[in-house]
Amino acid sequence: MSGHGRLSDDLLLAFATVVLSLSPTIHALARGQELSSQEPWPIPSQFGPPQHLRGEEFRRPELPTEASAAKGFVFIHGEYLPPPYEIRYAEGEVAINGHKLTCLPTRGFHGPGYGGRFFGPGYGPGRSSDPWRPLVGELAQHLASDTVVMSFADQPLVVFASSAATYDLLKMLTRGSSGATNSNSAKVMPVSYLEQLPENFDRAVWDQWIGSFEPPANLVQRGLALVAHYDKTEQDAKSSLAATKRLNAWAYPLTIGLMVVTVLAVGHLLGGRPHAGKPTTGIDDSPEMIRALNWSLAFVAMLSLGDLALTILAGQAGQMRELNPLGSHLIHDTRHLFGFKVGATLPALLLLWLLRRHKRAQIAAWWVCLILVIVTFRWLTVNSAFMSV
Repeated sequence: MSGHGRLSDDLLLAFATVVLSLSPTIHALARGQELSSQEPWPIPSQFGPPQHLRGEEFRRPELPTEASAAKGFVFIHGEYLPPPYEIRYAEGEVAINGHKLTCLPTRGFHGPGYGGRFFGPGYGPGRSSDPWRPLVGELAQHLASDTVVMSFADQPLVVFASSAATYDLLKMLTRGSSGATNSNSAKVMPVSYLEQLPENFDRAVWDQWIGSFEPPANLVQRGLALVAHYDKTEQDAKSSLAATKRLNAWAYPLTIGLMVVTVLAVGHLLGGRPHAGKPTTGIDDSPEMIRALNWSLAFVAMLSLGDLALTILAGQAGQMRELNPLGSHLIHDTRHLFGFKVGATLPALLLLWLLRRHKRAQIAAWWVCLILVIVTFRWLTVNSAFMSV
């Protein structure tokens, strides 16, 4: 064998040795050993703990026996309990603020173990053969979301996990209160919360309770506040959606119109600044200067209206932030913003027109027109990049 051949074989052998030493899997396979005999594959958590952790070595985290909640609405035996809530588990029973739950703890349970239907008793973190103990953490979690929890004797536990169901129930309970000013209060359709009642809940028990329940003052106060908050949130969402639709509808025609006005204004500005390189004091009542000032003021008025329209539309749609500290307080009130814009612009334009024969007024009108053109260019760039998408 030639020297080159032996060198190639040595290099291949060295490469194979390095690869085998760096890869335990390949090294094990090279020895003819099965990988599963050294390290068993873990079993997915939904089928219980891994085989090598089953038995006494598997330590489950302890489920809480006490919990608290500052929000939510709790009804036990048809009576309302005001917050805060202290949830305790002791001797196979759960109590809220000292009131024992006598319902059936079936809400959220799929078998003797707490959690999912894939678990058997005793498998998975925090599993318990006692269905009451896991209820402590579950109730605290639901109440923290400001939802309704109801316990009737010998009936399944009722948890209105949907905010819509909680809203409709509270609106139904407070519909006759003096603070319920919404005109739709008498037209509440109790579909959302009735659909969330457990299937084996006795509807006769529910109908009897809802027909005879008189909400206490503290429940009425909290219920009206939550209903008003939901109504405001819904109204804000509808207003924002309507504003976005208006912006999308007007963005294109406003952009095209402002582009035309801007091009014409640039052509006007390219005619030159009045009295450039000449004395800027005194009177110049030539028709050319008067006409140039009139055109400058006309472009300023049109571009100011375009800026106002885009500011209002973008502000209502929540697609801009006004950095002007004065304008930031007015941008969410269309009437005040319109009044401020018109009240600040028209007097300034009128003053320049009254001083139209003065050279400085003619120069000022040209500069104001230039500034408005730059501002409009900024709006057109924003529209092209974001709003028209």
